[in-house]
Amino acid sequence: MKKLSGLYILFALLCGLNLISYAQEPTPTPNPASYDSNQITHPEWFLKITDWSFFAPARVAMLSSVKIENTASIAYKDIRIRVVFSASSGPAVGQTIATTESMLPVVVPPNSADTYLKGGMPVGAGRQGYRVSEIQVLTATPITD
Repeated sequence: MKKLSGLYILFALLCGLNLISYAQEPTPTPNPASYDSNQITHPEWFLKITDWSFFAPARVAMLSSVKIENTASIAYKDIRIRVVFSASSGPAVGQTIATTESMLPVVVPPNSADTYLKGGMPVGAGRQGYRVSEIQVLTATPITD
């Protein structure tokens, strides 16, 4: 009887220390197109703007090209961005002087990096002393066909 109760105690200790485990179903991988997937709810985590070119003819801020990298396994369209302008001349060199929001009317395929807007797109008012210091992706519409 002492031997049997000692085995029960040993078994309880091993279970308590997780040295004995039971078979479990493997954790299913989430569907990237499911509604609660991070790729759907947080597209800004997967879309990165890595390069751009900017000019300001006649006081109109123009993006002439934007390189977008998509690390998600789904495509996105209608990418809403925030453009941060800073001064390149005058007393406020390097300081943020304006921000504007705009929508890039492009479709970005999954797991890609490409340059878009090769013809240019106005993104607000500007002047020769402005430069784009940062472009942030705010949101995008996932394409989940």
